[in-house]
Amino acid sequence: MMKKRVIKILAFAAALALIIGVCVFANSLVGNPISKMIVRNTAEKYLEENYGDKDFEIEEVSFNFKDGYYRAFVTSPSSTDSHFVLVISMWGKLCDDFYKDQVLSGGNTAARISRDYRSAVEDVFESKSFPYSADISYGDIAFVSRKYSTQEDTPSYAIITEDLTLDAFYDVREIGSRAGELTVYVEDSIVSVERMSEILLDIKSIFDDAGVGFYVISCVLEHPRADDSSEKESRVEVIEFLYSDIYSENMSERVKASDEEARRYHEEQDAEIMKEIENSK
Repeated sequence: MMKKRVIKILAFAAALALIIGVCVFANSLVGNPISKMIVRNTAEKYLEENYGDKDFEIEEVSFNFKDGYYRAFVTSPSSTDSHFVLVISMWGKLCDDFYKDQVLSGGNTAARISRDYRSAVEDVFESKSFPYSADISYGDIAFVSRKYSTQEDTPSYAIITEDLTLDAFYDVREIGSRAGELTVYVEDSIVSVERMSEILLDIKSIFDDAGVGFYVISCVLEHPRADDSSEKESRVEVIEFLYSDIYSENMSERVKASDEEARRYHEEQDAEIMKEIENSK
């Protein structure tokens, strides 16, 4: 009788330990409802005390298993660009407020403009009337925070995010013309400087007709991958080729110079990689 009672107690203890283990494991992945409630209360109180003049509301509270903290996602029904994150511990301690980094910095506004521009560019590249086979094609706007604007690798045409106006409308043609970057890899049976020149002139005309501006274009022209031609490894490439340099007169000369510059760039990059590999041995 005593033996059976001991077995029952041990079985109960094992089951309880298993349940506790499962709860601990689940808590480490998705958090728990009590902590979520504490976090939401902390977030609501913080918003009231620090942003009482704003119409901010908490859209969602979620747990990040990577760092063990909760995120309260804050939005505003009256401001498209006013959304940010509050990072809060499971015990309700505020750890970080990203309002300044995401909203006041212009970061959210820049992200919205970039999404709109990428969508407009995608519509052009993916149109049935686009005459070229391009397995990689996209567009983006060059933005940079003021504190990084003087760095050597920052494009001279990049737009300072802090200069953007919250919730303002930005026309994709105008802002694309100021800082739009196109990237496209074209597959064609003819790979030459002359063919690249024709393609760039054509793409410029297509984007002008679509009302989508760009400032520079990086383009690679190569043979189709399925092509068994002995020249299929050849390619012509231009990197950040200026929109203003795309015109008929002496076009091939400018493309040839840009292609040679791209080759030198890749050679330098390959040399740097080999150097790093050698130094790591």
